[in-house]
Amino acid sequence: MNGLKRGVRAVFARLENLLDRLCTPAFNPLGQLGALGWFLFWLIAISGIYLYIFFDTGVTQAYTSIESITQDQWWAGGIMRSFHRYASDGLVVVAFLHMLREFGLDRLRGRRWFAWITGLLLIGFIYVCGITGYWMVWDQLAQYVALTTSAWLDALPIFAEPISRNFLNNASLSGRFFTLMVYVHIAAPLLMLLFMWIHIQRYNYARVNPPRRMMVVAVAAFVALSLLDPALSQAPANLDALAVSVRLDWFYVALYPLTETVGAPALWWGVILAFVVLAALPWLPPQRESPPAEVHLDNCNGCGRCFADCPFGAITMQPRSDGAAFSEEAVVEADLCVRCGICVGACPTATPFRRATALIPGIEMPAFNLASLRNQIETLGRDLTGDARVLMFRCPNGAAVATSPGVAIVEVPCVGMVPPPFLDLIVRRRLADGVLLAGCGESECYERLGIDWTEQRIAARRDPYLRDNVPRERVAVSWAGSGQVAMRANTLAQFSAALIAGAAKSGPSASSAAWRDTASRLPRPVRYAGLGGIVAASGLLLGFLSDTPAVQLRGADEAVVTLSFSHAGELKEKCRVLTPEEMARLEPNMRRPSDCTRARWPVYVELELDGHTVYAARHAPAGLWDDGPSSLFARFRVPAGAQRAEVRLRDTGRESGFDASSTAELDLQPGQNLVIEFRQPGGFSFR
Repeated sequence: MNGLKRGVRAVFARLENLLDRLCTPAFNPLGQLGALGWFLFWLIAISGIYLYIFFDTGVTQAYTSIESITQDQWWAGGIMRSFHRYASDGLVVVAFLHMLREFGLDRLRGRRWFAWITGLLLIGFIYVCGITGYWMVWDQLAQYVALTTSAWLDALPIFAEPISRNFLNNASLSGRFFTLMVYVHIAAPLLMLLFMWIHIQRYNYARVNPPRRMMVVAVAAFVALSLLDPALSQAPANLDALAVSVRLDWFYVALYPLTETVGAPALWWGVILAFVVLAALPWLPPQRESPPAEVHLDNCNGCGRCFADCPFGAITMQPRSDGAAFSEEAVVEADLCVRCGICVGACPTATPFRRATALIPGIEMPAFNLASLRNQIETLGRDLTGDARVLMFRCPNGAAVATSPGVAIVEVPCVGMVPPPFLDLIVRRRLADGVLLAGCGESECYERLGIDWTEQRIAARRDPYLRDNVPRERVAVSWAGSGQVAMRANTLAQFSAALIAGAAKSGPSASSAAWRDTASRLPRPVRYAGLGGIVAASGLLLGFLSDTPAVQLRGADEAVVTLSFSHAGELKEKCRVLTPEEMARLEPNMRRPSDCTRARWPVYVELELDGHTVYAARHAPAGLWDDGPSSLFARFRVPAGAQRAEVRLRDTGRESGFDASSTAELDLQPGQNLVIEFRQPGGFSFR
C-alpha cells in the first residue's frame, strides 16, 4: 500500500512542479481541488436553477422544453445547458483527483478518516445528481440510462415489483415519472450540500473558494467549451424501439455497459467491494500515533492562540477548572488531535530563554517536549562547523536532505510546531549562522496550515511573531514535497551562499519576510502558452469524453423482445373455513371466516422463438412470507423478421403442464421493442 501511495505521490509531484512553474504555487489548481469542487457545485446550482425555470415535466414536454432551451435561446439557455453539463463533468474529475491526491499524500489515516469517509459518500451524491439529470432530458441517452439504472436497481432484493416495468413501452410511461425525477434532482443536491458542510466540519479555515483568478479562468473555459462544442440532445426517447447505438457521458455512466457483459448482480458486488476497500483505507495499515497534545494549566493563561491556530478543531476554550485568575483554559479533544504540534508553536509561553524554571509551555506534545528540543538544538549547534552553519527544522513529509558538517537537521512533526522564540535563540546565541524551516510542498502541507502560520509568524503578521531584531536573511523557508529533493538541495545551497555573502552585514532586515530561494519561473510567454495549452487540452478531453465514444446497443438487423409480468402464484394451501367454536376462541378483532396460509407458489415461465428456448426460469414470490407477487422484466435481442413465439406460464404446484400459454406469429422490424406481458385476467398479450 505504501508503494502505491509513493507512486501516486510521485506522479502528482511532477504535475505540481510543472504547474508551480507555470502559475505559481498559490494558483496551482492541484492545490485547490477541494475549493474548486465547491466552486463547481455553485456553478452547477446556478445554471441548474436557470434551466429549471424553462423546464417542463411530461413524457413529451420534457424533451420539447429542453430542445426549446437549447435551440430557441442558444445564446443564453443553450450556453447554460452546456455550461451545466461540462461543470458537472468537471466536478467528477475534480472529486476523483482530490481523492487520489489525498490518498497519495496519505492524508486519510488516523484522525482524518472522517473527511475520507464523508468524501466517499459525496461521490455517491454526485452520481445521483448527474444520473437523475440525464433522465430528465428524455432522449435516447436518457432512455438507456433509465433502463440500465432500473435493471441495476432491480437486482437488489428490496423491491416487490421491478422498477423496469415502468419502462415497458411508451404506453406504460407516466408523466409523474418526470415530476419524481425533478424532486430527486433538486433534493439530492441539497443533501449533497449538507454533506459538503459536514465534510469540512473537522477542518478549521477550510478553503471553499479558490483564488479569484482561478475562478475567472474556469468560468471562461467552460463558456468557451460551451460555445465550441455545445451539449445537444440525442434523438427523442422511444420505448417502443431501441436505438442502434447511443453516445455516453463516460464521466457518469462508464460502468453502465458492464450490466450487459457481467450482469447487474456482479456489478453490484464490484461496486460494494470497491466501496469497502476504499472505506477501509484509513485503517490499512493502522496509523501509529504518539500521545495527543497536553495542556499544562500552570502555564496556560487562556489566550486562545492554540485554539485559533489548530487546523483540525481539536482545541476548545472552556471555563477555567483550576481556580486561576484567567477566565478560560484550552482543552484538547484527543479524538480530533492529529499530533501536528502547531498549537505548541502558537503558545506564547513556549520560549527557550526560560532558565529559572523548567521549560514547560501552556500546551505541549509529550513525544516532542520543548525542553528536549532546546537541548537537541544546543547540542547540534555546538557540533556545526564551516562558513555557513545551518540548522534545519524538517517536516518528515517534505523532501529529504543530506546532513554535513555545516548542516544539522532537527525532525519535527510540522515546521508550524517550532515557536518563533526558538529561531530567535538560534540566531542571537549564534548556535548557527542561519535557520532553515523545511516543510512540505507549498500547495500540499500535510498538516494543512503549517506553512501559512509559519510564514505569518516570521513576517510578524500572526502571534506569536518573530521579533523585529532577528535578521530575516538568516531565517529561511523551503517548501518542497517528498519528490522535490533536488529543489530542496538547491535551496540549501543558495541559502548557504547567501549566508556567506551577507556575513559582514549588520543592522535590521530590509524585509520582514523569511528568506526564500529565487523560484525557477519560466518566461511569461512560455507560461501563458503552457497554461493555455493545458486549459485547451483539458477542455478537449472533457468535451470528448462527455459524449464519445458511442456504445452499441443492438445490431442493425436486430429487434428486442421484452418479457414481463407481475403475477401472484396460487396459494400453496387452500383456505379453511373456521367453525363457530374456532371463531369464538379468537379475539373479536382477529375473527375471520376462514384461515389462509400466506405462502404462494413460484411462477415458472418459458419463451420460445421458432422452437428455440429464449428464456426459462422460476421466479419466487416477493415478501418475507413468500406471499407477494412474482415479477419479471427481461429483454432479449433477437433477429428481425418473421418468427413464431410461444410463451407458457405455470403458477401452481403442478409438476408438469402449464396454467396459461399463448402463441403468436411475429413480424419483427429492426429496432422494434415487442412487449410480451402476462396479466390476470386476460393472459398473455403481444404489443
